Amino acid sequence: MDPLVILFVGMLVVVGGVLAFRLHAFVALIGGALVVAALTPTAALEHYAENQVAKGEMHAKAAEKFVKSSIGDRVAIGFGRTCADIGILVALASIVGKCLLDSGGADRIVRSSMRWLGEAQAPLAFLISGFILGIPVFFDTVFYLMIPLGKALYARTGKNYLLYVLSMVA
Repeated sequence: MDPLVILFVGMLVVVGGVLAFRLHAFVALIGGALVVAALTPTAALEHYAENQVAKGEMHAKAAEKFVKSSIGDRVAIGFGRTCADIGILVALASIVGKCLLDSGGADRIVRSSMRWLGEAQAPLAFLISGFILGIPVFFDTVFYLMIPLGKALYARTGKNYLLYVLSMVA
């Protein structure tokens, strides 16, 4: 099967799970990973294992074991590797984001930029604030920090809420 078709089916499972079935994003991602693992042909697994052996990142016995492993084992191994690579970084960024939210630091950064630029330039203020807040934390955390501020400004001004949200995203 073509790898792009497999990718598309996996994305369809994730997006469909979240939007149509209202699954939690983690459950939808695991479901998508299981579907992709099930659709991946053995030849592709063998090719991947051969490349890993050639690079010296995997021993021949480990490569053979990987090719023969079950779908669930491959998903678990991939999830474990991802957690090992970025898990601590994500956890620490979430802690910093929560501290910014609870301490009022995020609110102060946004309000300061709004004071400097004025309400007429609110989208630019959100853009600059999002950039500053994005330095220590990830995009999704910044988005969750700024959305309540955008809602409050929209309630106060009645101006283009979509423009506020898009400037936060940018």
